[in-house]
Amino acid sequence: MTNIPALTGIRALAAGAVFFGHVFQQHHQDVLPIFKYGWMGVNVFFALSGYLFYHLYADSIEDHTFSWKRYLSKRFIRIYPLTILITVLTVVISPSAFNLFDILTHLTLLHGFIPDYRLSVNTPMWTLTVELCFYLIAPILITYVTALYREKTNNLQSAGTFSANTNIALFALALWVLIVASCNGFTQFYQNITYFFTGLWDKGAGTLTIFGRLDDFVAGMLVAGYGRSIIKGFVKGDLLVLLGAIIIGSALTFTEMQGGSDLVGRHKLSDFVYPSIALGSSIIFLGLHRGGFIANILSSRFMVLLGNISFGLYLIHFITLPGFAQAALETQVYLESMGLGITFSGILNYVCYSILAYATYLFYEKPVGLFLSKRMLSK
Repeated sequence: MTNIPALTGIRALAAGAVFFGHVFQQHHQDVLPIFKYGWMGVNVFFALSGYLFYHLYADSIEDHTFSWKRYLSKRFIRIYPLTILITVLTVVISPSAFNLFDILTHLTLLHGFIPDYRLSVNTPMWTLTVELCFYLIAPILITYVTALYREKTNNLQSAGTFSANTNIALFALALWVLIVASCNGFTQFYQNITYFFTGLWDKGAGTLTIFGRLDDFVAGMLVAGYGRSIIKGFVKGDLLVLLGAIIIGSALTFTEMQGGSDLVGRHKLSDFVYPSIALGSSIIFLGLHRGGFIANILSSRFMVLLGNISFGLYLIHFITLPGFAQAALETQVYLESMGLGITFSGILNYVCYSILAYATYLFYEKPVGLFLSKRMLSK
């Protein structure tokens, strides 16, 4: 279960994409097109979770040394301290804005299943419900993905290196197509069930729940499993990074050609456009895992530091402060009102919230994490 610094560094890019996508949302015609699609950082985060979980737990699950208690304790330590802090601070600052049920569902991370509360306390926190759902099913998914790869590789023992690796790649691609198609069915089933019991149609289920986003996580798992199954060195790391970047670039280009995010769903191929961002990201992860020039850049101390504070930046930049409904957006408006240019304002904004995220990491996330680790993992 080795640490992969480059995959920590790429978290910084994903969090930065979300940050700039939010603060530049009023200037999509004035900034680079990439900033229109800052939401893709969420696809990257989900795919990265799938990739890392497979990398971290496939061996222990396969050799039956996996511990559910230790696994769930680590997941709790990772997300709950900051979740509780953000929720409590927001409620204390604006107590009249939230009812008790809203607060409780956020503290338990169940709010993502309730459309009225999904985006209420802190908009980016909807992803935590999706992550929590993935945490609960990830070991089961890893078990089955590993078994499928094992059976496939056993059947190809007599094949040559190139033939076997290509065959496994096509097998992984077929599994990805199947899970993307399945997610459409999962989403519709969930929407039908909730409509039957509540009379409300959850329009956001395909984007904002595990039912529509499971394919992002599984893309990461499938690529990690592919990397574990093939003969090493088959393709160089930087070439894989390039391939993944081409896939992502093609998806965003297609989206732009269709008129943007709101219109892409009208095209018959759009069901595979957004999932392909997670697929491309996962191929990039495999390339970074293997090393190379790009991996070395993302493994630098500075990028790893930004990666370590990325979770804090992701949540803090949308926190509610006195007079600021969504802090970073309000800050952007203020900086621009001072006569600063859009780009310079955005960069200064990013620096300010990164410093705040670093302080939160240094004085809260890290010490609380160490304290909980000693209490929950040392036994």
